[in-house]
Amino acid sequence: MTGVNRRHPGRDSNGGLSVPRMATAARAPLNLSGILVVVPPERIQECAADLSTLPGVEVHHTDPATGRLIVVQEADDVAAEMAGLTAIKARPHVRMAEMVYHYFATEGEEP
Repeated sequence: MTGVNRRHPGRDSNGGLSVPRMATAARAPLNLSGILVVVPPERIQECAADLSTLPGVEVHHTDPATGRLIVVQEADDVAAEMAGLTAIKARPHVRMAEMVYHYFATEGEEP
């Protein structure tokens, strides 16, 4: 068990954020993942619109020259996150979809 860091209030003795257990127990987990998706460049707008219809998925950036899209997915748990990635990979015209970033937090925490 780590102690409270007296020099830096709000941080434990290892330098990490010190969060009371009761505060985190009541909060739901949040899984955010950044996914790189590659599609044929001529299909990028169509694929971006299609991906946006998936639950918890937002298309944040498209590069029409390369057919690359940056997608952020929010899921309730890791199983749902992986199911969402599998669903993205199964969409028409998707050549590749890989998770390049994952963030896990409790609700209310800033990513």
